[in-house]
Amino acid sequence: MRERILVVDDEPDILDLIELTLRSEEFDVLTARNGIEALEVARTSSPDLVLLDLSMPGMDGFETMEALRADERTSGTPIILLTARVQIADKLRGLSSGADDYITKPFEPDALVSRVLAQLSRSRRVSYSNPLMGAHGEWSNAIEQLARHLEAAAQIQLGLLPREEPRLPGMRVVGMLQSSLDVGGDFYDFIPLDDDKVGVAIADIRGKGIPAALLMVMVRTVLRIVAREEPTPARVIKRINDFLAAETEPDLFATMVYGVIDPRERTFTYANGGHCHPLLVNANRSDAVRLTAGGMLVGVFELAEYVYGTVELDPGDLIVVYTDGLTEAENPSGELFGDGRLGDLTMELARLPADAICDTVRLRLTEFSGTSQRSDDLTVVAIQVTA
Repeated sequence: MRERILVVDDEPDILDLIELTLRSEEFDVLTARNGIEALEVARTSSPDLVLLDLSMPGMDGFETMEALRADERTSGTPIILLTARVQIADKLRGLSSGADDYITKPFEPDALVSRVLAQLSRSRRVSYSNPLMGAHGEWSNAIEQLARHLEAAAQIQLGLLPREEPRLPGMRVVGMLQSSLDVGGDFYDFIPLDDDKVGVAIADIRGKGIPAALLMVMVRTVLRIVAREEPTPARVIKRINDFLAAETEPDLFATMVYGVIDPRERTFTYANGGHCHPLLVNANRSDAVRLTAGGMLVGVFELAEYVYGTVELDPGDLIVVYTDGLTEAENPSGELFGDGRLGDLTMELARLPADAICDTVRLRLTEFSGTSQRSDDLTVVAIQVTA
């Protein structure tokens, strides 16, 4: 029988990351978004361990832990506190109040699993096996489990996408993502900032399936934190790079573009971490210009530095940001779609509404490749100045 873990956190990104991490390691996962909900789930489902966020609105982690310890049904359940707080006083208070362990966000998924296994092993022996081997090593079970993992990764990927486009005066910003069969690590995001500005990100995470999905959630979580703290896109990507370089394995990295739209000044300020160059088509449509300010891959070297560039925007201008699933798509003859075709297509479509541009790019790529099945994720974001 699989161990049952209750995860309590009010941040959807963190909750998704933990759930995906633990499910990929063959744990049953229950979730709650606040203390009241957590107590109800714990009392009815008898979890084997609780991962509990400290900072929650209403009933915080300390109060929730006190209630769990006071109930005979959950008094002996191991509790691991999960929080962004780093103060020694908070850590000591948590451990002295009955917590069994303490993890600081952001965290490495492998470290989280190790802490969970360590706590569970104190009360019972944990059956821990490679999920890709399946029960008794049977190929049929392995294939079924792999399918479930890919489905879970796809759900996480789609669940992280923005639910609506930003509302900006005189501008439209639209994104589109089409997952590959293997579920890659592409994502895009729109982040509301101060002074009516909006952050726009697009990233391509190395790998496929569960590992890519885990790293994707980590990158997006850090991005949303540092985007509100740093003054320039270059500093944002630098912070993400330093985190990944310090906290993940060397072969785990990403490419990404992060930019800030200022609708008052009509500017787009961006930085690039080893990603495809965005395209700018001016209102006169004389050419598709590549925005080349950039830097190294994200997460490879701690010493990596990034620069930013700013472009002024006029009515009718269009910026297209995309992943290499577009330019590296092949037709039946093995020919790449390529940068040249993309530049020509962007100029051809520039007069269309932003959402129609994204849809038409997908259709044209299907026509070129002869199939709607993708070997790599396809992601496009169109930024259009309408007035």
